This record gives sequence, C-alpha cells and structure tokens, in this order.
Amino acid sequence: MEHIRCVFLFAAVFCFYTFAHAAHSLAQREEDEPIESFLSAQKSGGEDAQSVGSAISDLDGDGKSEIVLLWVLLGPTYSSNTLTVFSKTAAGYKPIASLPLAGIATKLSSVKAGIIVVDQELFAKKDPRCCPSIKKQVKYRWLDKETSEVKTRTASK
Repeated sequence: MEHIRCVFLFAAVFCFYTFAHAAHSLAQREEDEPIESFLSAQKSGGEDAQSVGSAISDLDGDGKSEIVLLWVLLGPTYSSNTLTVFSKTAAGYKPIASLPLAGIATKLSSVKAGIIVVDQELFAKKDPRCCPSIKKQVKYRWLDKETSEVKTRTASK
C-alpha cells in the first residue's frame, strides 16, 4: 500500500512539473515573438537592435499583462537605449509607448506595481562620451499609457 502511494505521489509531482513547464514555455513564447518582431523592425542599414532585458507584468492593474522591453539600438559609432511597453490586443502584443533613456541602460532590475526599475550608467559633466561614471537605479512609472521617470525629492536642510 505504501508503494502505491509513493508511485501516485511521484506521478502527481511529475504531471504538475510537466504542466507548469509547458505553461511557462507558452507564456515565454507569447512574450518573445512580439519582442523579436519589434527588434527586427528597428534594424536598418548598419544598425542592430538588441534586447537588454524584458519582463511581463500587469503595469496598470487592469488584469491584463503588459510586456516591458529594455533595448539598445547599436550603430557604427553610437548606441541608444529605449524602454518600450507592449500591450495585449486582439492581434497579440503591440508596442504602445517608448521612452528614450539617458546614458547606458545595463539591466532591467524589476517591474512591480507599475514601477519599472532600470540600472543605468549616467554621464557626469566631465565624463568622456565613452564612459559614464554615475551608476544608479532609475525608476519609471507606467501611467495612462505613458512611461515617465519617477523624480525623487531630496530633503532640504
């Protein structure tokens, strides 16, 4: 009897793992296809577009997930980072807002409750064009189908 319980438990765990993995793969594919299509459309001439990171989250609390994509456009002698939000439509995920970012965006750190946190390297006044020296996490808010930087207040003395 104990042997039958162990076999049943093993089978249940195996089925759960298989189902969870299949569901994750489907969600990942649903996220990857619009990103790959979007990045491909950004390429032109000697430019390339690459993902720096992405996340899927319900940014506005409407029960529908949005995709957040941090990406870089690479030219022969330049690069620029952009944050793009995709919304789900009847035809799949479509880009609905983009925000160019200052400096170099190195990582999409987190996406929670409509706040997008990006690790960035920003330029100080005397930095050469190659080498930003200020490393910080910059917060962006998704509100009313627009992305904007969350300005933090500093305490006055």
